[in-house]
Amino acid sequence: MSIPGIPGLGQIIQPAAHAPTHRTITLRPFGEWRFQVRRNATATAKLLSGTAERDGTELALNRSYTFRRTRSRLLTWTGCTIEVSGEFEKEDVVQYNNPEESAYIPTLNLHHYCHERRQAAGARGPRVMICGGPNTGKSTMARTLVALATRSGSQPLFGNVDPREGLLTLPGTVSAAVFGTIMDVEDPAGGTGVTSTPSSGPSSVPVKLPMAYYFGRERVEDDERLWRDLVSKLGSSVRAKFEEDGQVKAGGLVLDTPAVELVSLKEGVGWLVHSVKEFAINVVIVLGSTEVYEELKQQLGSEKTTHGENIDIVPLDRPDGVVERDEMFLQDAREAVIKEYFFGDSRRTLSPFTQSVGFDDVAIFKASEDTDLYDNEQPPLEPAEISGAMAHWTLAVMNASVNDPPETIRQAPVIGWVAIANVDEDKRRLRILSPVSGRLGNQPMVWGSWPEPYINLLG
Repeated sequence: MSIPGIPGLGQIIQPAAHAPTHRTITLRPFGEWRFQVRRNATATAKLLSGTAERDGTELALNRSYTFRRTRSRLLTWTGCTIEVSGEFEKEDVVQYNNPEESAYIPTLNLHHYCHERRQAAGARGPRVMICGGPNTGKSTMARTLVALATRSGSQPLFGNVDPREGLLTLPGTVSAAVFGTIMDVEDPAGGTGVTSTPSSGPSSVPVKLPMAYYFGRERVEDDERLWRDLVSKLGSSVRAKFEEDGQVKAGGLVLDTPAVELVSLKEGVGWLVHSVKEFAINVVIVLGSTEVYEELKQQLGSEKTTHGENIDIVPLDRPDGVVERDEMFLQDAREAVIKEYFFGDSRRTLSPFTQSVGFDDVAIFKASEDTDLYDNEQPPLEPAEISGAMAHWTLAVMNASVNDPPETIRQAPVIGWVAIANVDEDKRRLRILSPVSGRLGNQPMVWGSWPEPYINLLG
């Protein structure tokens, strides 16, 4: 497989400072409009002529798209004119002297390679893992590869094992879903991960139901043993999906992974190697990190997948134009997807169900924080002490029975989320917000330590 690096030469960047509210932008072939929407603001874009796409998903002609919490780009292969308006923190028009200089070419070449693999008779599709250091464009490349695959008629699985991100579910999970239809151009995505959490109501594009497992921590190192167990569970679910659906098997897998910090290189590469083995990865793309590439080559150079395939490890430069996401931006994005899960957004308004339940009528569990008592064993779940400290937290509802062993509950799939709106300790009552009505006492709920509570969910 030959994937060229990114020359990064010959580009002309034209900043659009102090631009008028409503204006048109003309892009030459292979040009880009890069934009960052201002916090708590919106922006719109309409394709007037030509063709354009965002992260592999094409824009329809003469349709207005609204963007919130978005730091992204629109790209054209043929040239286009777009009408834009809104409030931007920053925006640039990037034109290239020749197509080979485009930052998008390595992703496009990788897509063509994967497409050829999918077209083989009786194909077992490629399983591609995207990895690298922080802010190297991993999630954008993963999302783009999946979008291009669906445009080509494939039905790939999209997986994410980075708990800081989200794949059709709240952050704090590991998950995977089949993508057989287009992605939402307006999806903020980059605020919370590879593709944002769908609301619990109707969607403008067909909803993809994820296989999700609740980690409830921000970083892998916060509970590495649990993360490894959940990645193994997710890998098993992915393998089962391949076996039961030939189209998905041919579509293969694109997997997004946690960023590897150089200060913990060995540990981080260990997480990647675990993912390679659990998902039978046969193509590893390393973005912007020679150190990660060399370490993976050393550990996987002579390894083969469970299907007897070689594991190709391909280094690529960090793509030009990757935007660093600061903590305030990420926190705003997390709060927004939690609110949209329950209340919807500007395109669809939802009315979540509120119910008052007694402390004794629900089963809420929390991981023990007294890890010293368990030596090398994973701290088990234990019944949570219900108090005012639980207010404003979002709890995962598990696909298990309240009578199951704690370890079974801990590793069960997530079927949804509820939010604790209020705790009345005197009356021993909880006010719980849920997408649908129904008794909660039959399903165990797990209270994690992340994402952080959203104080203004009902404000």
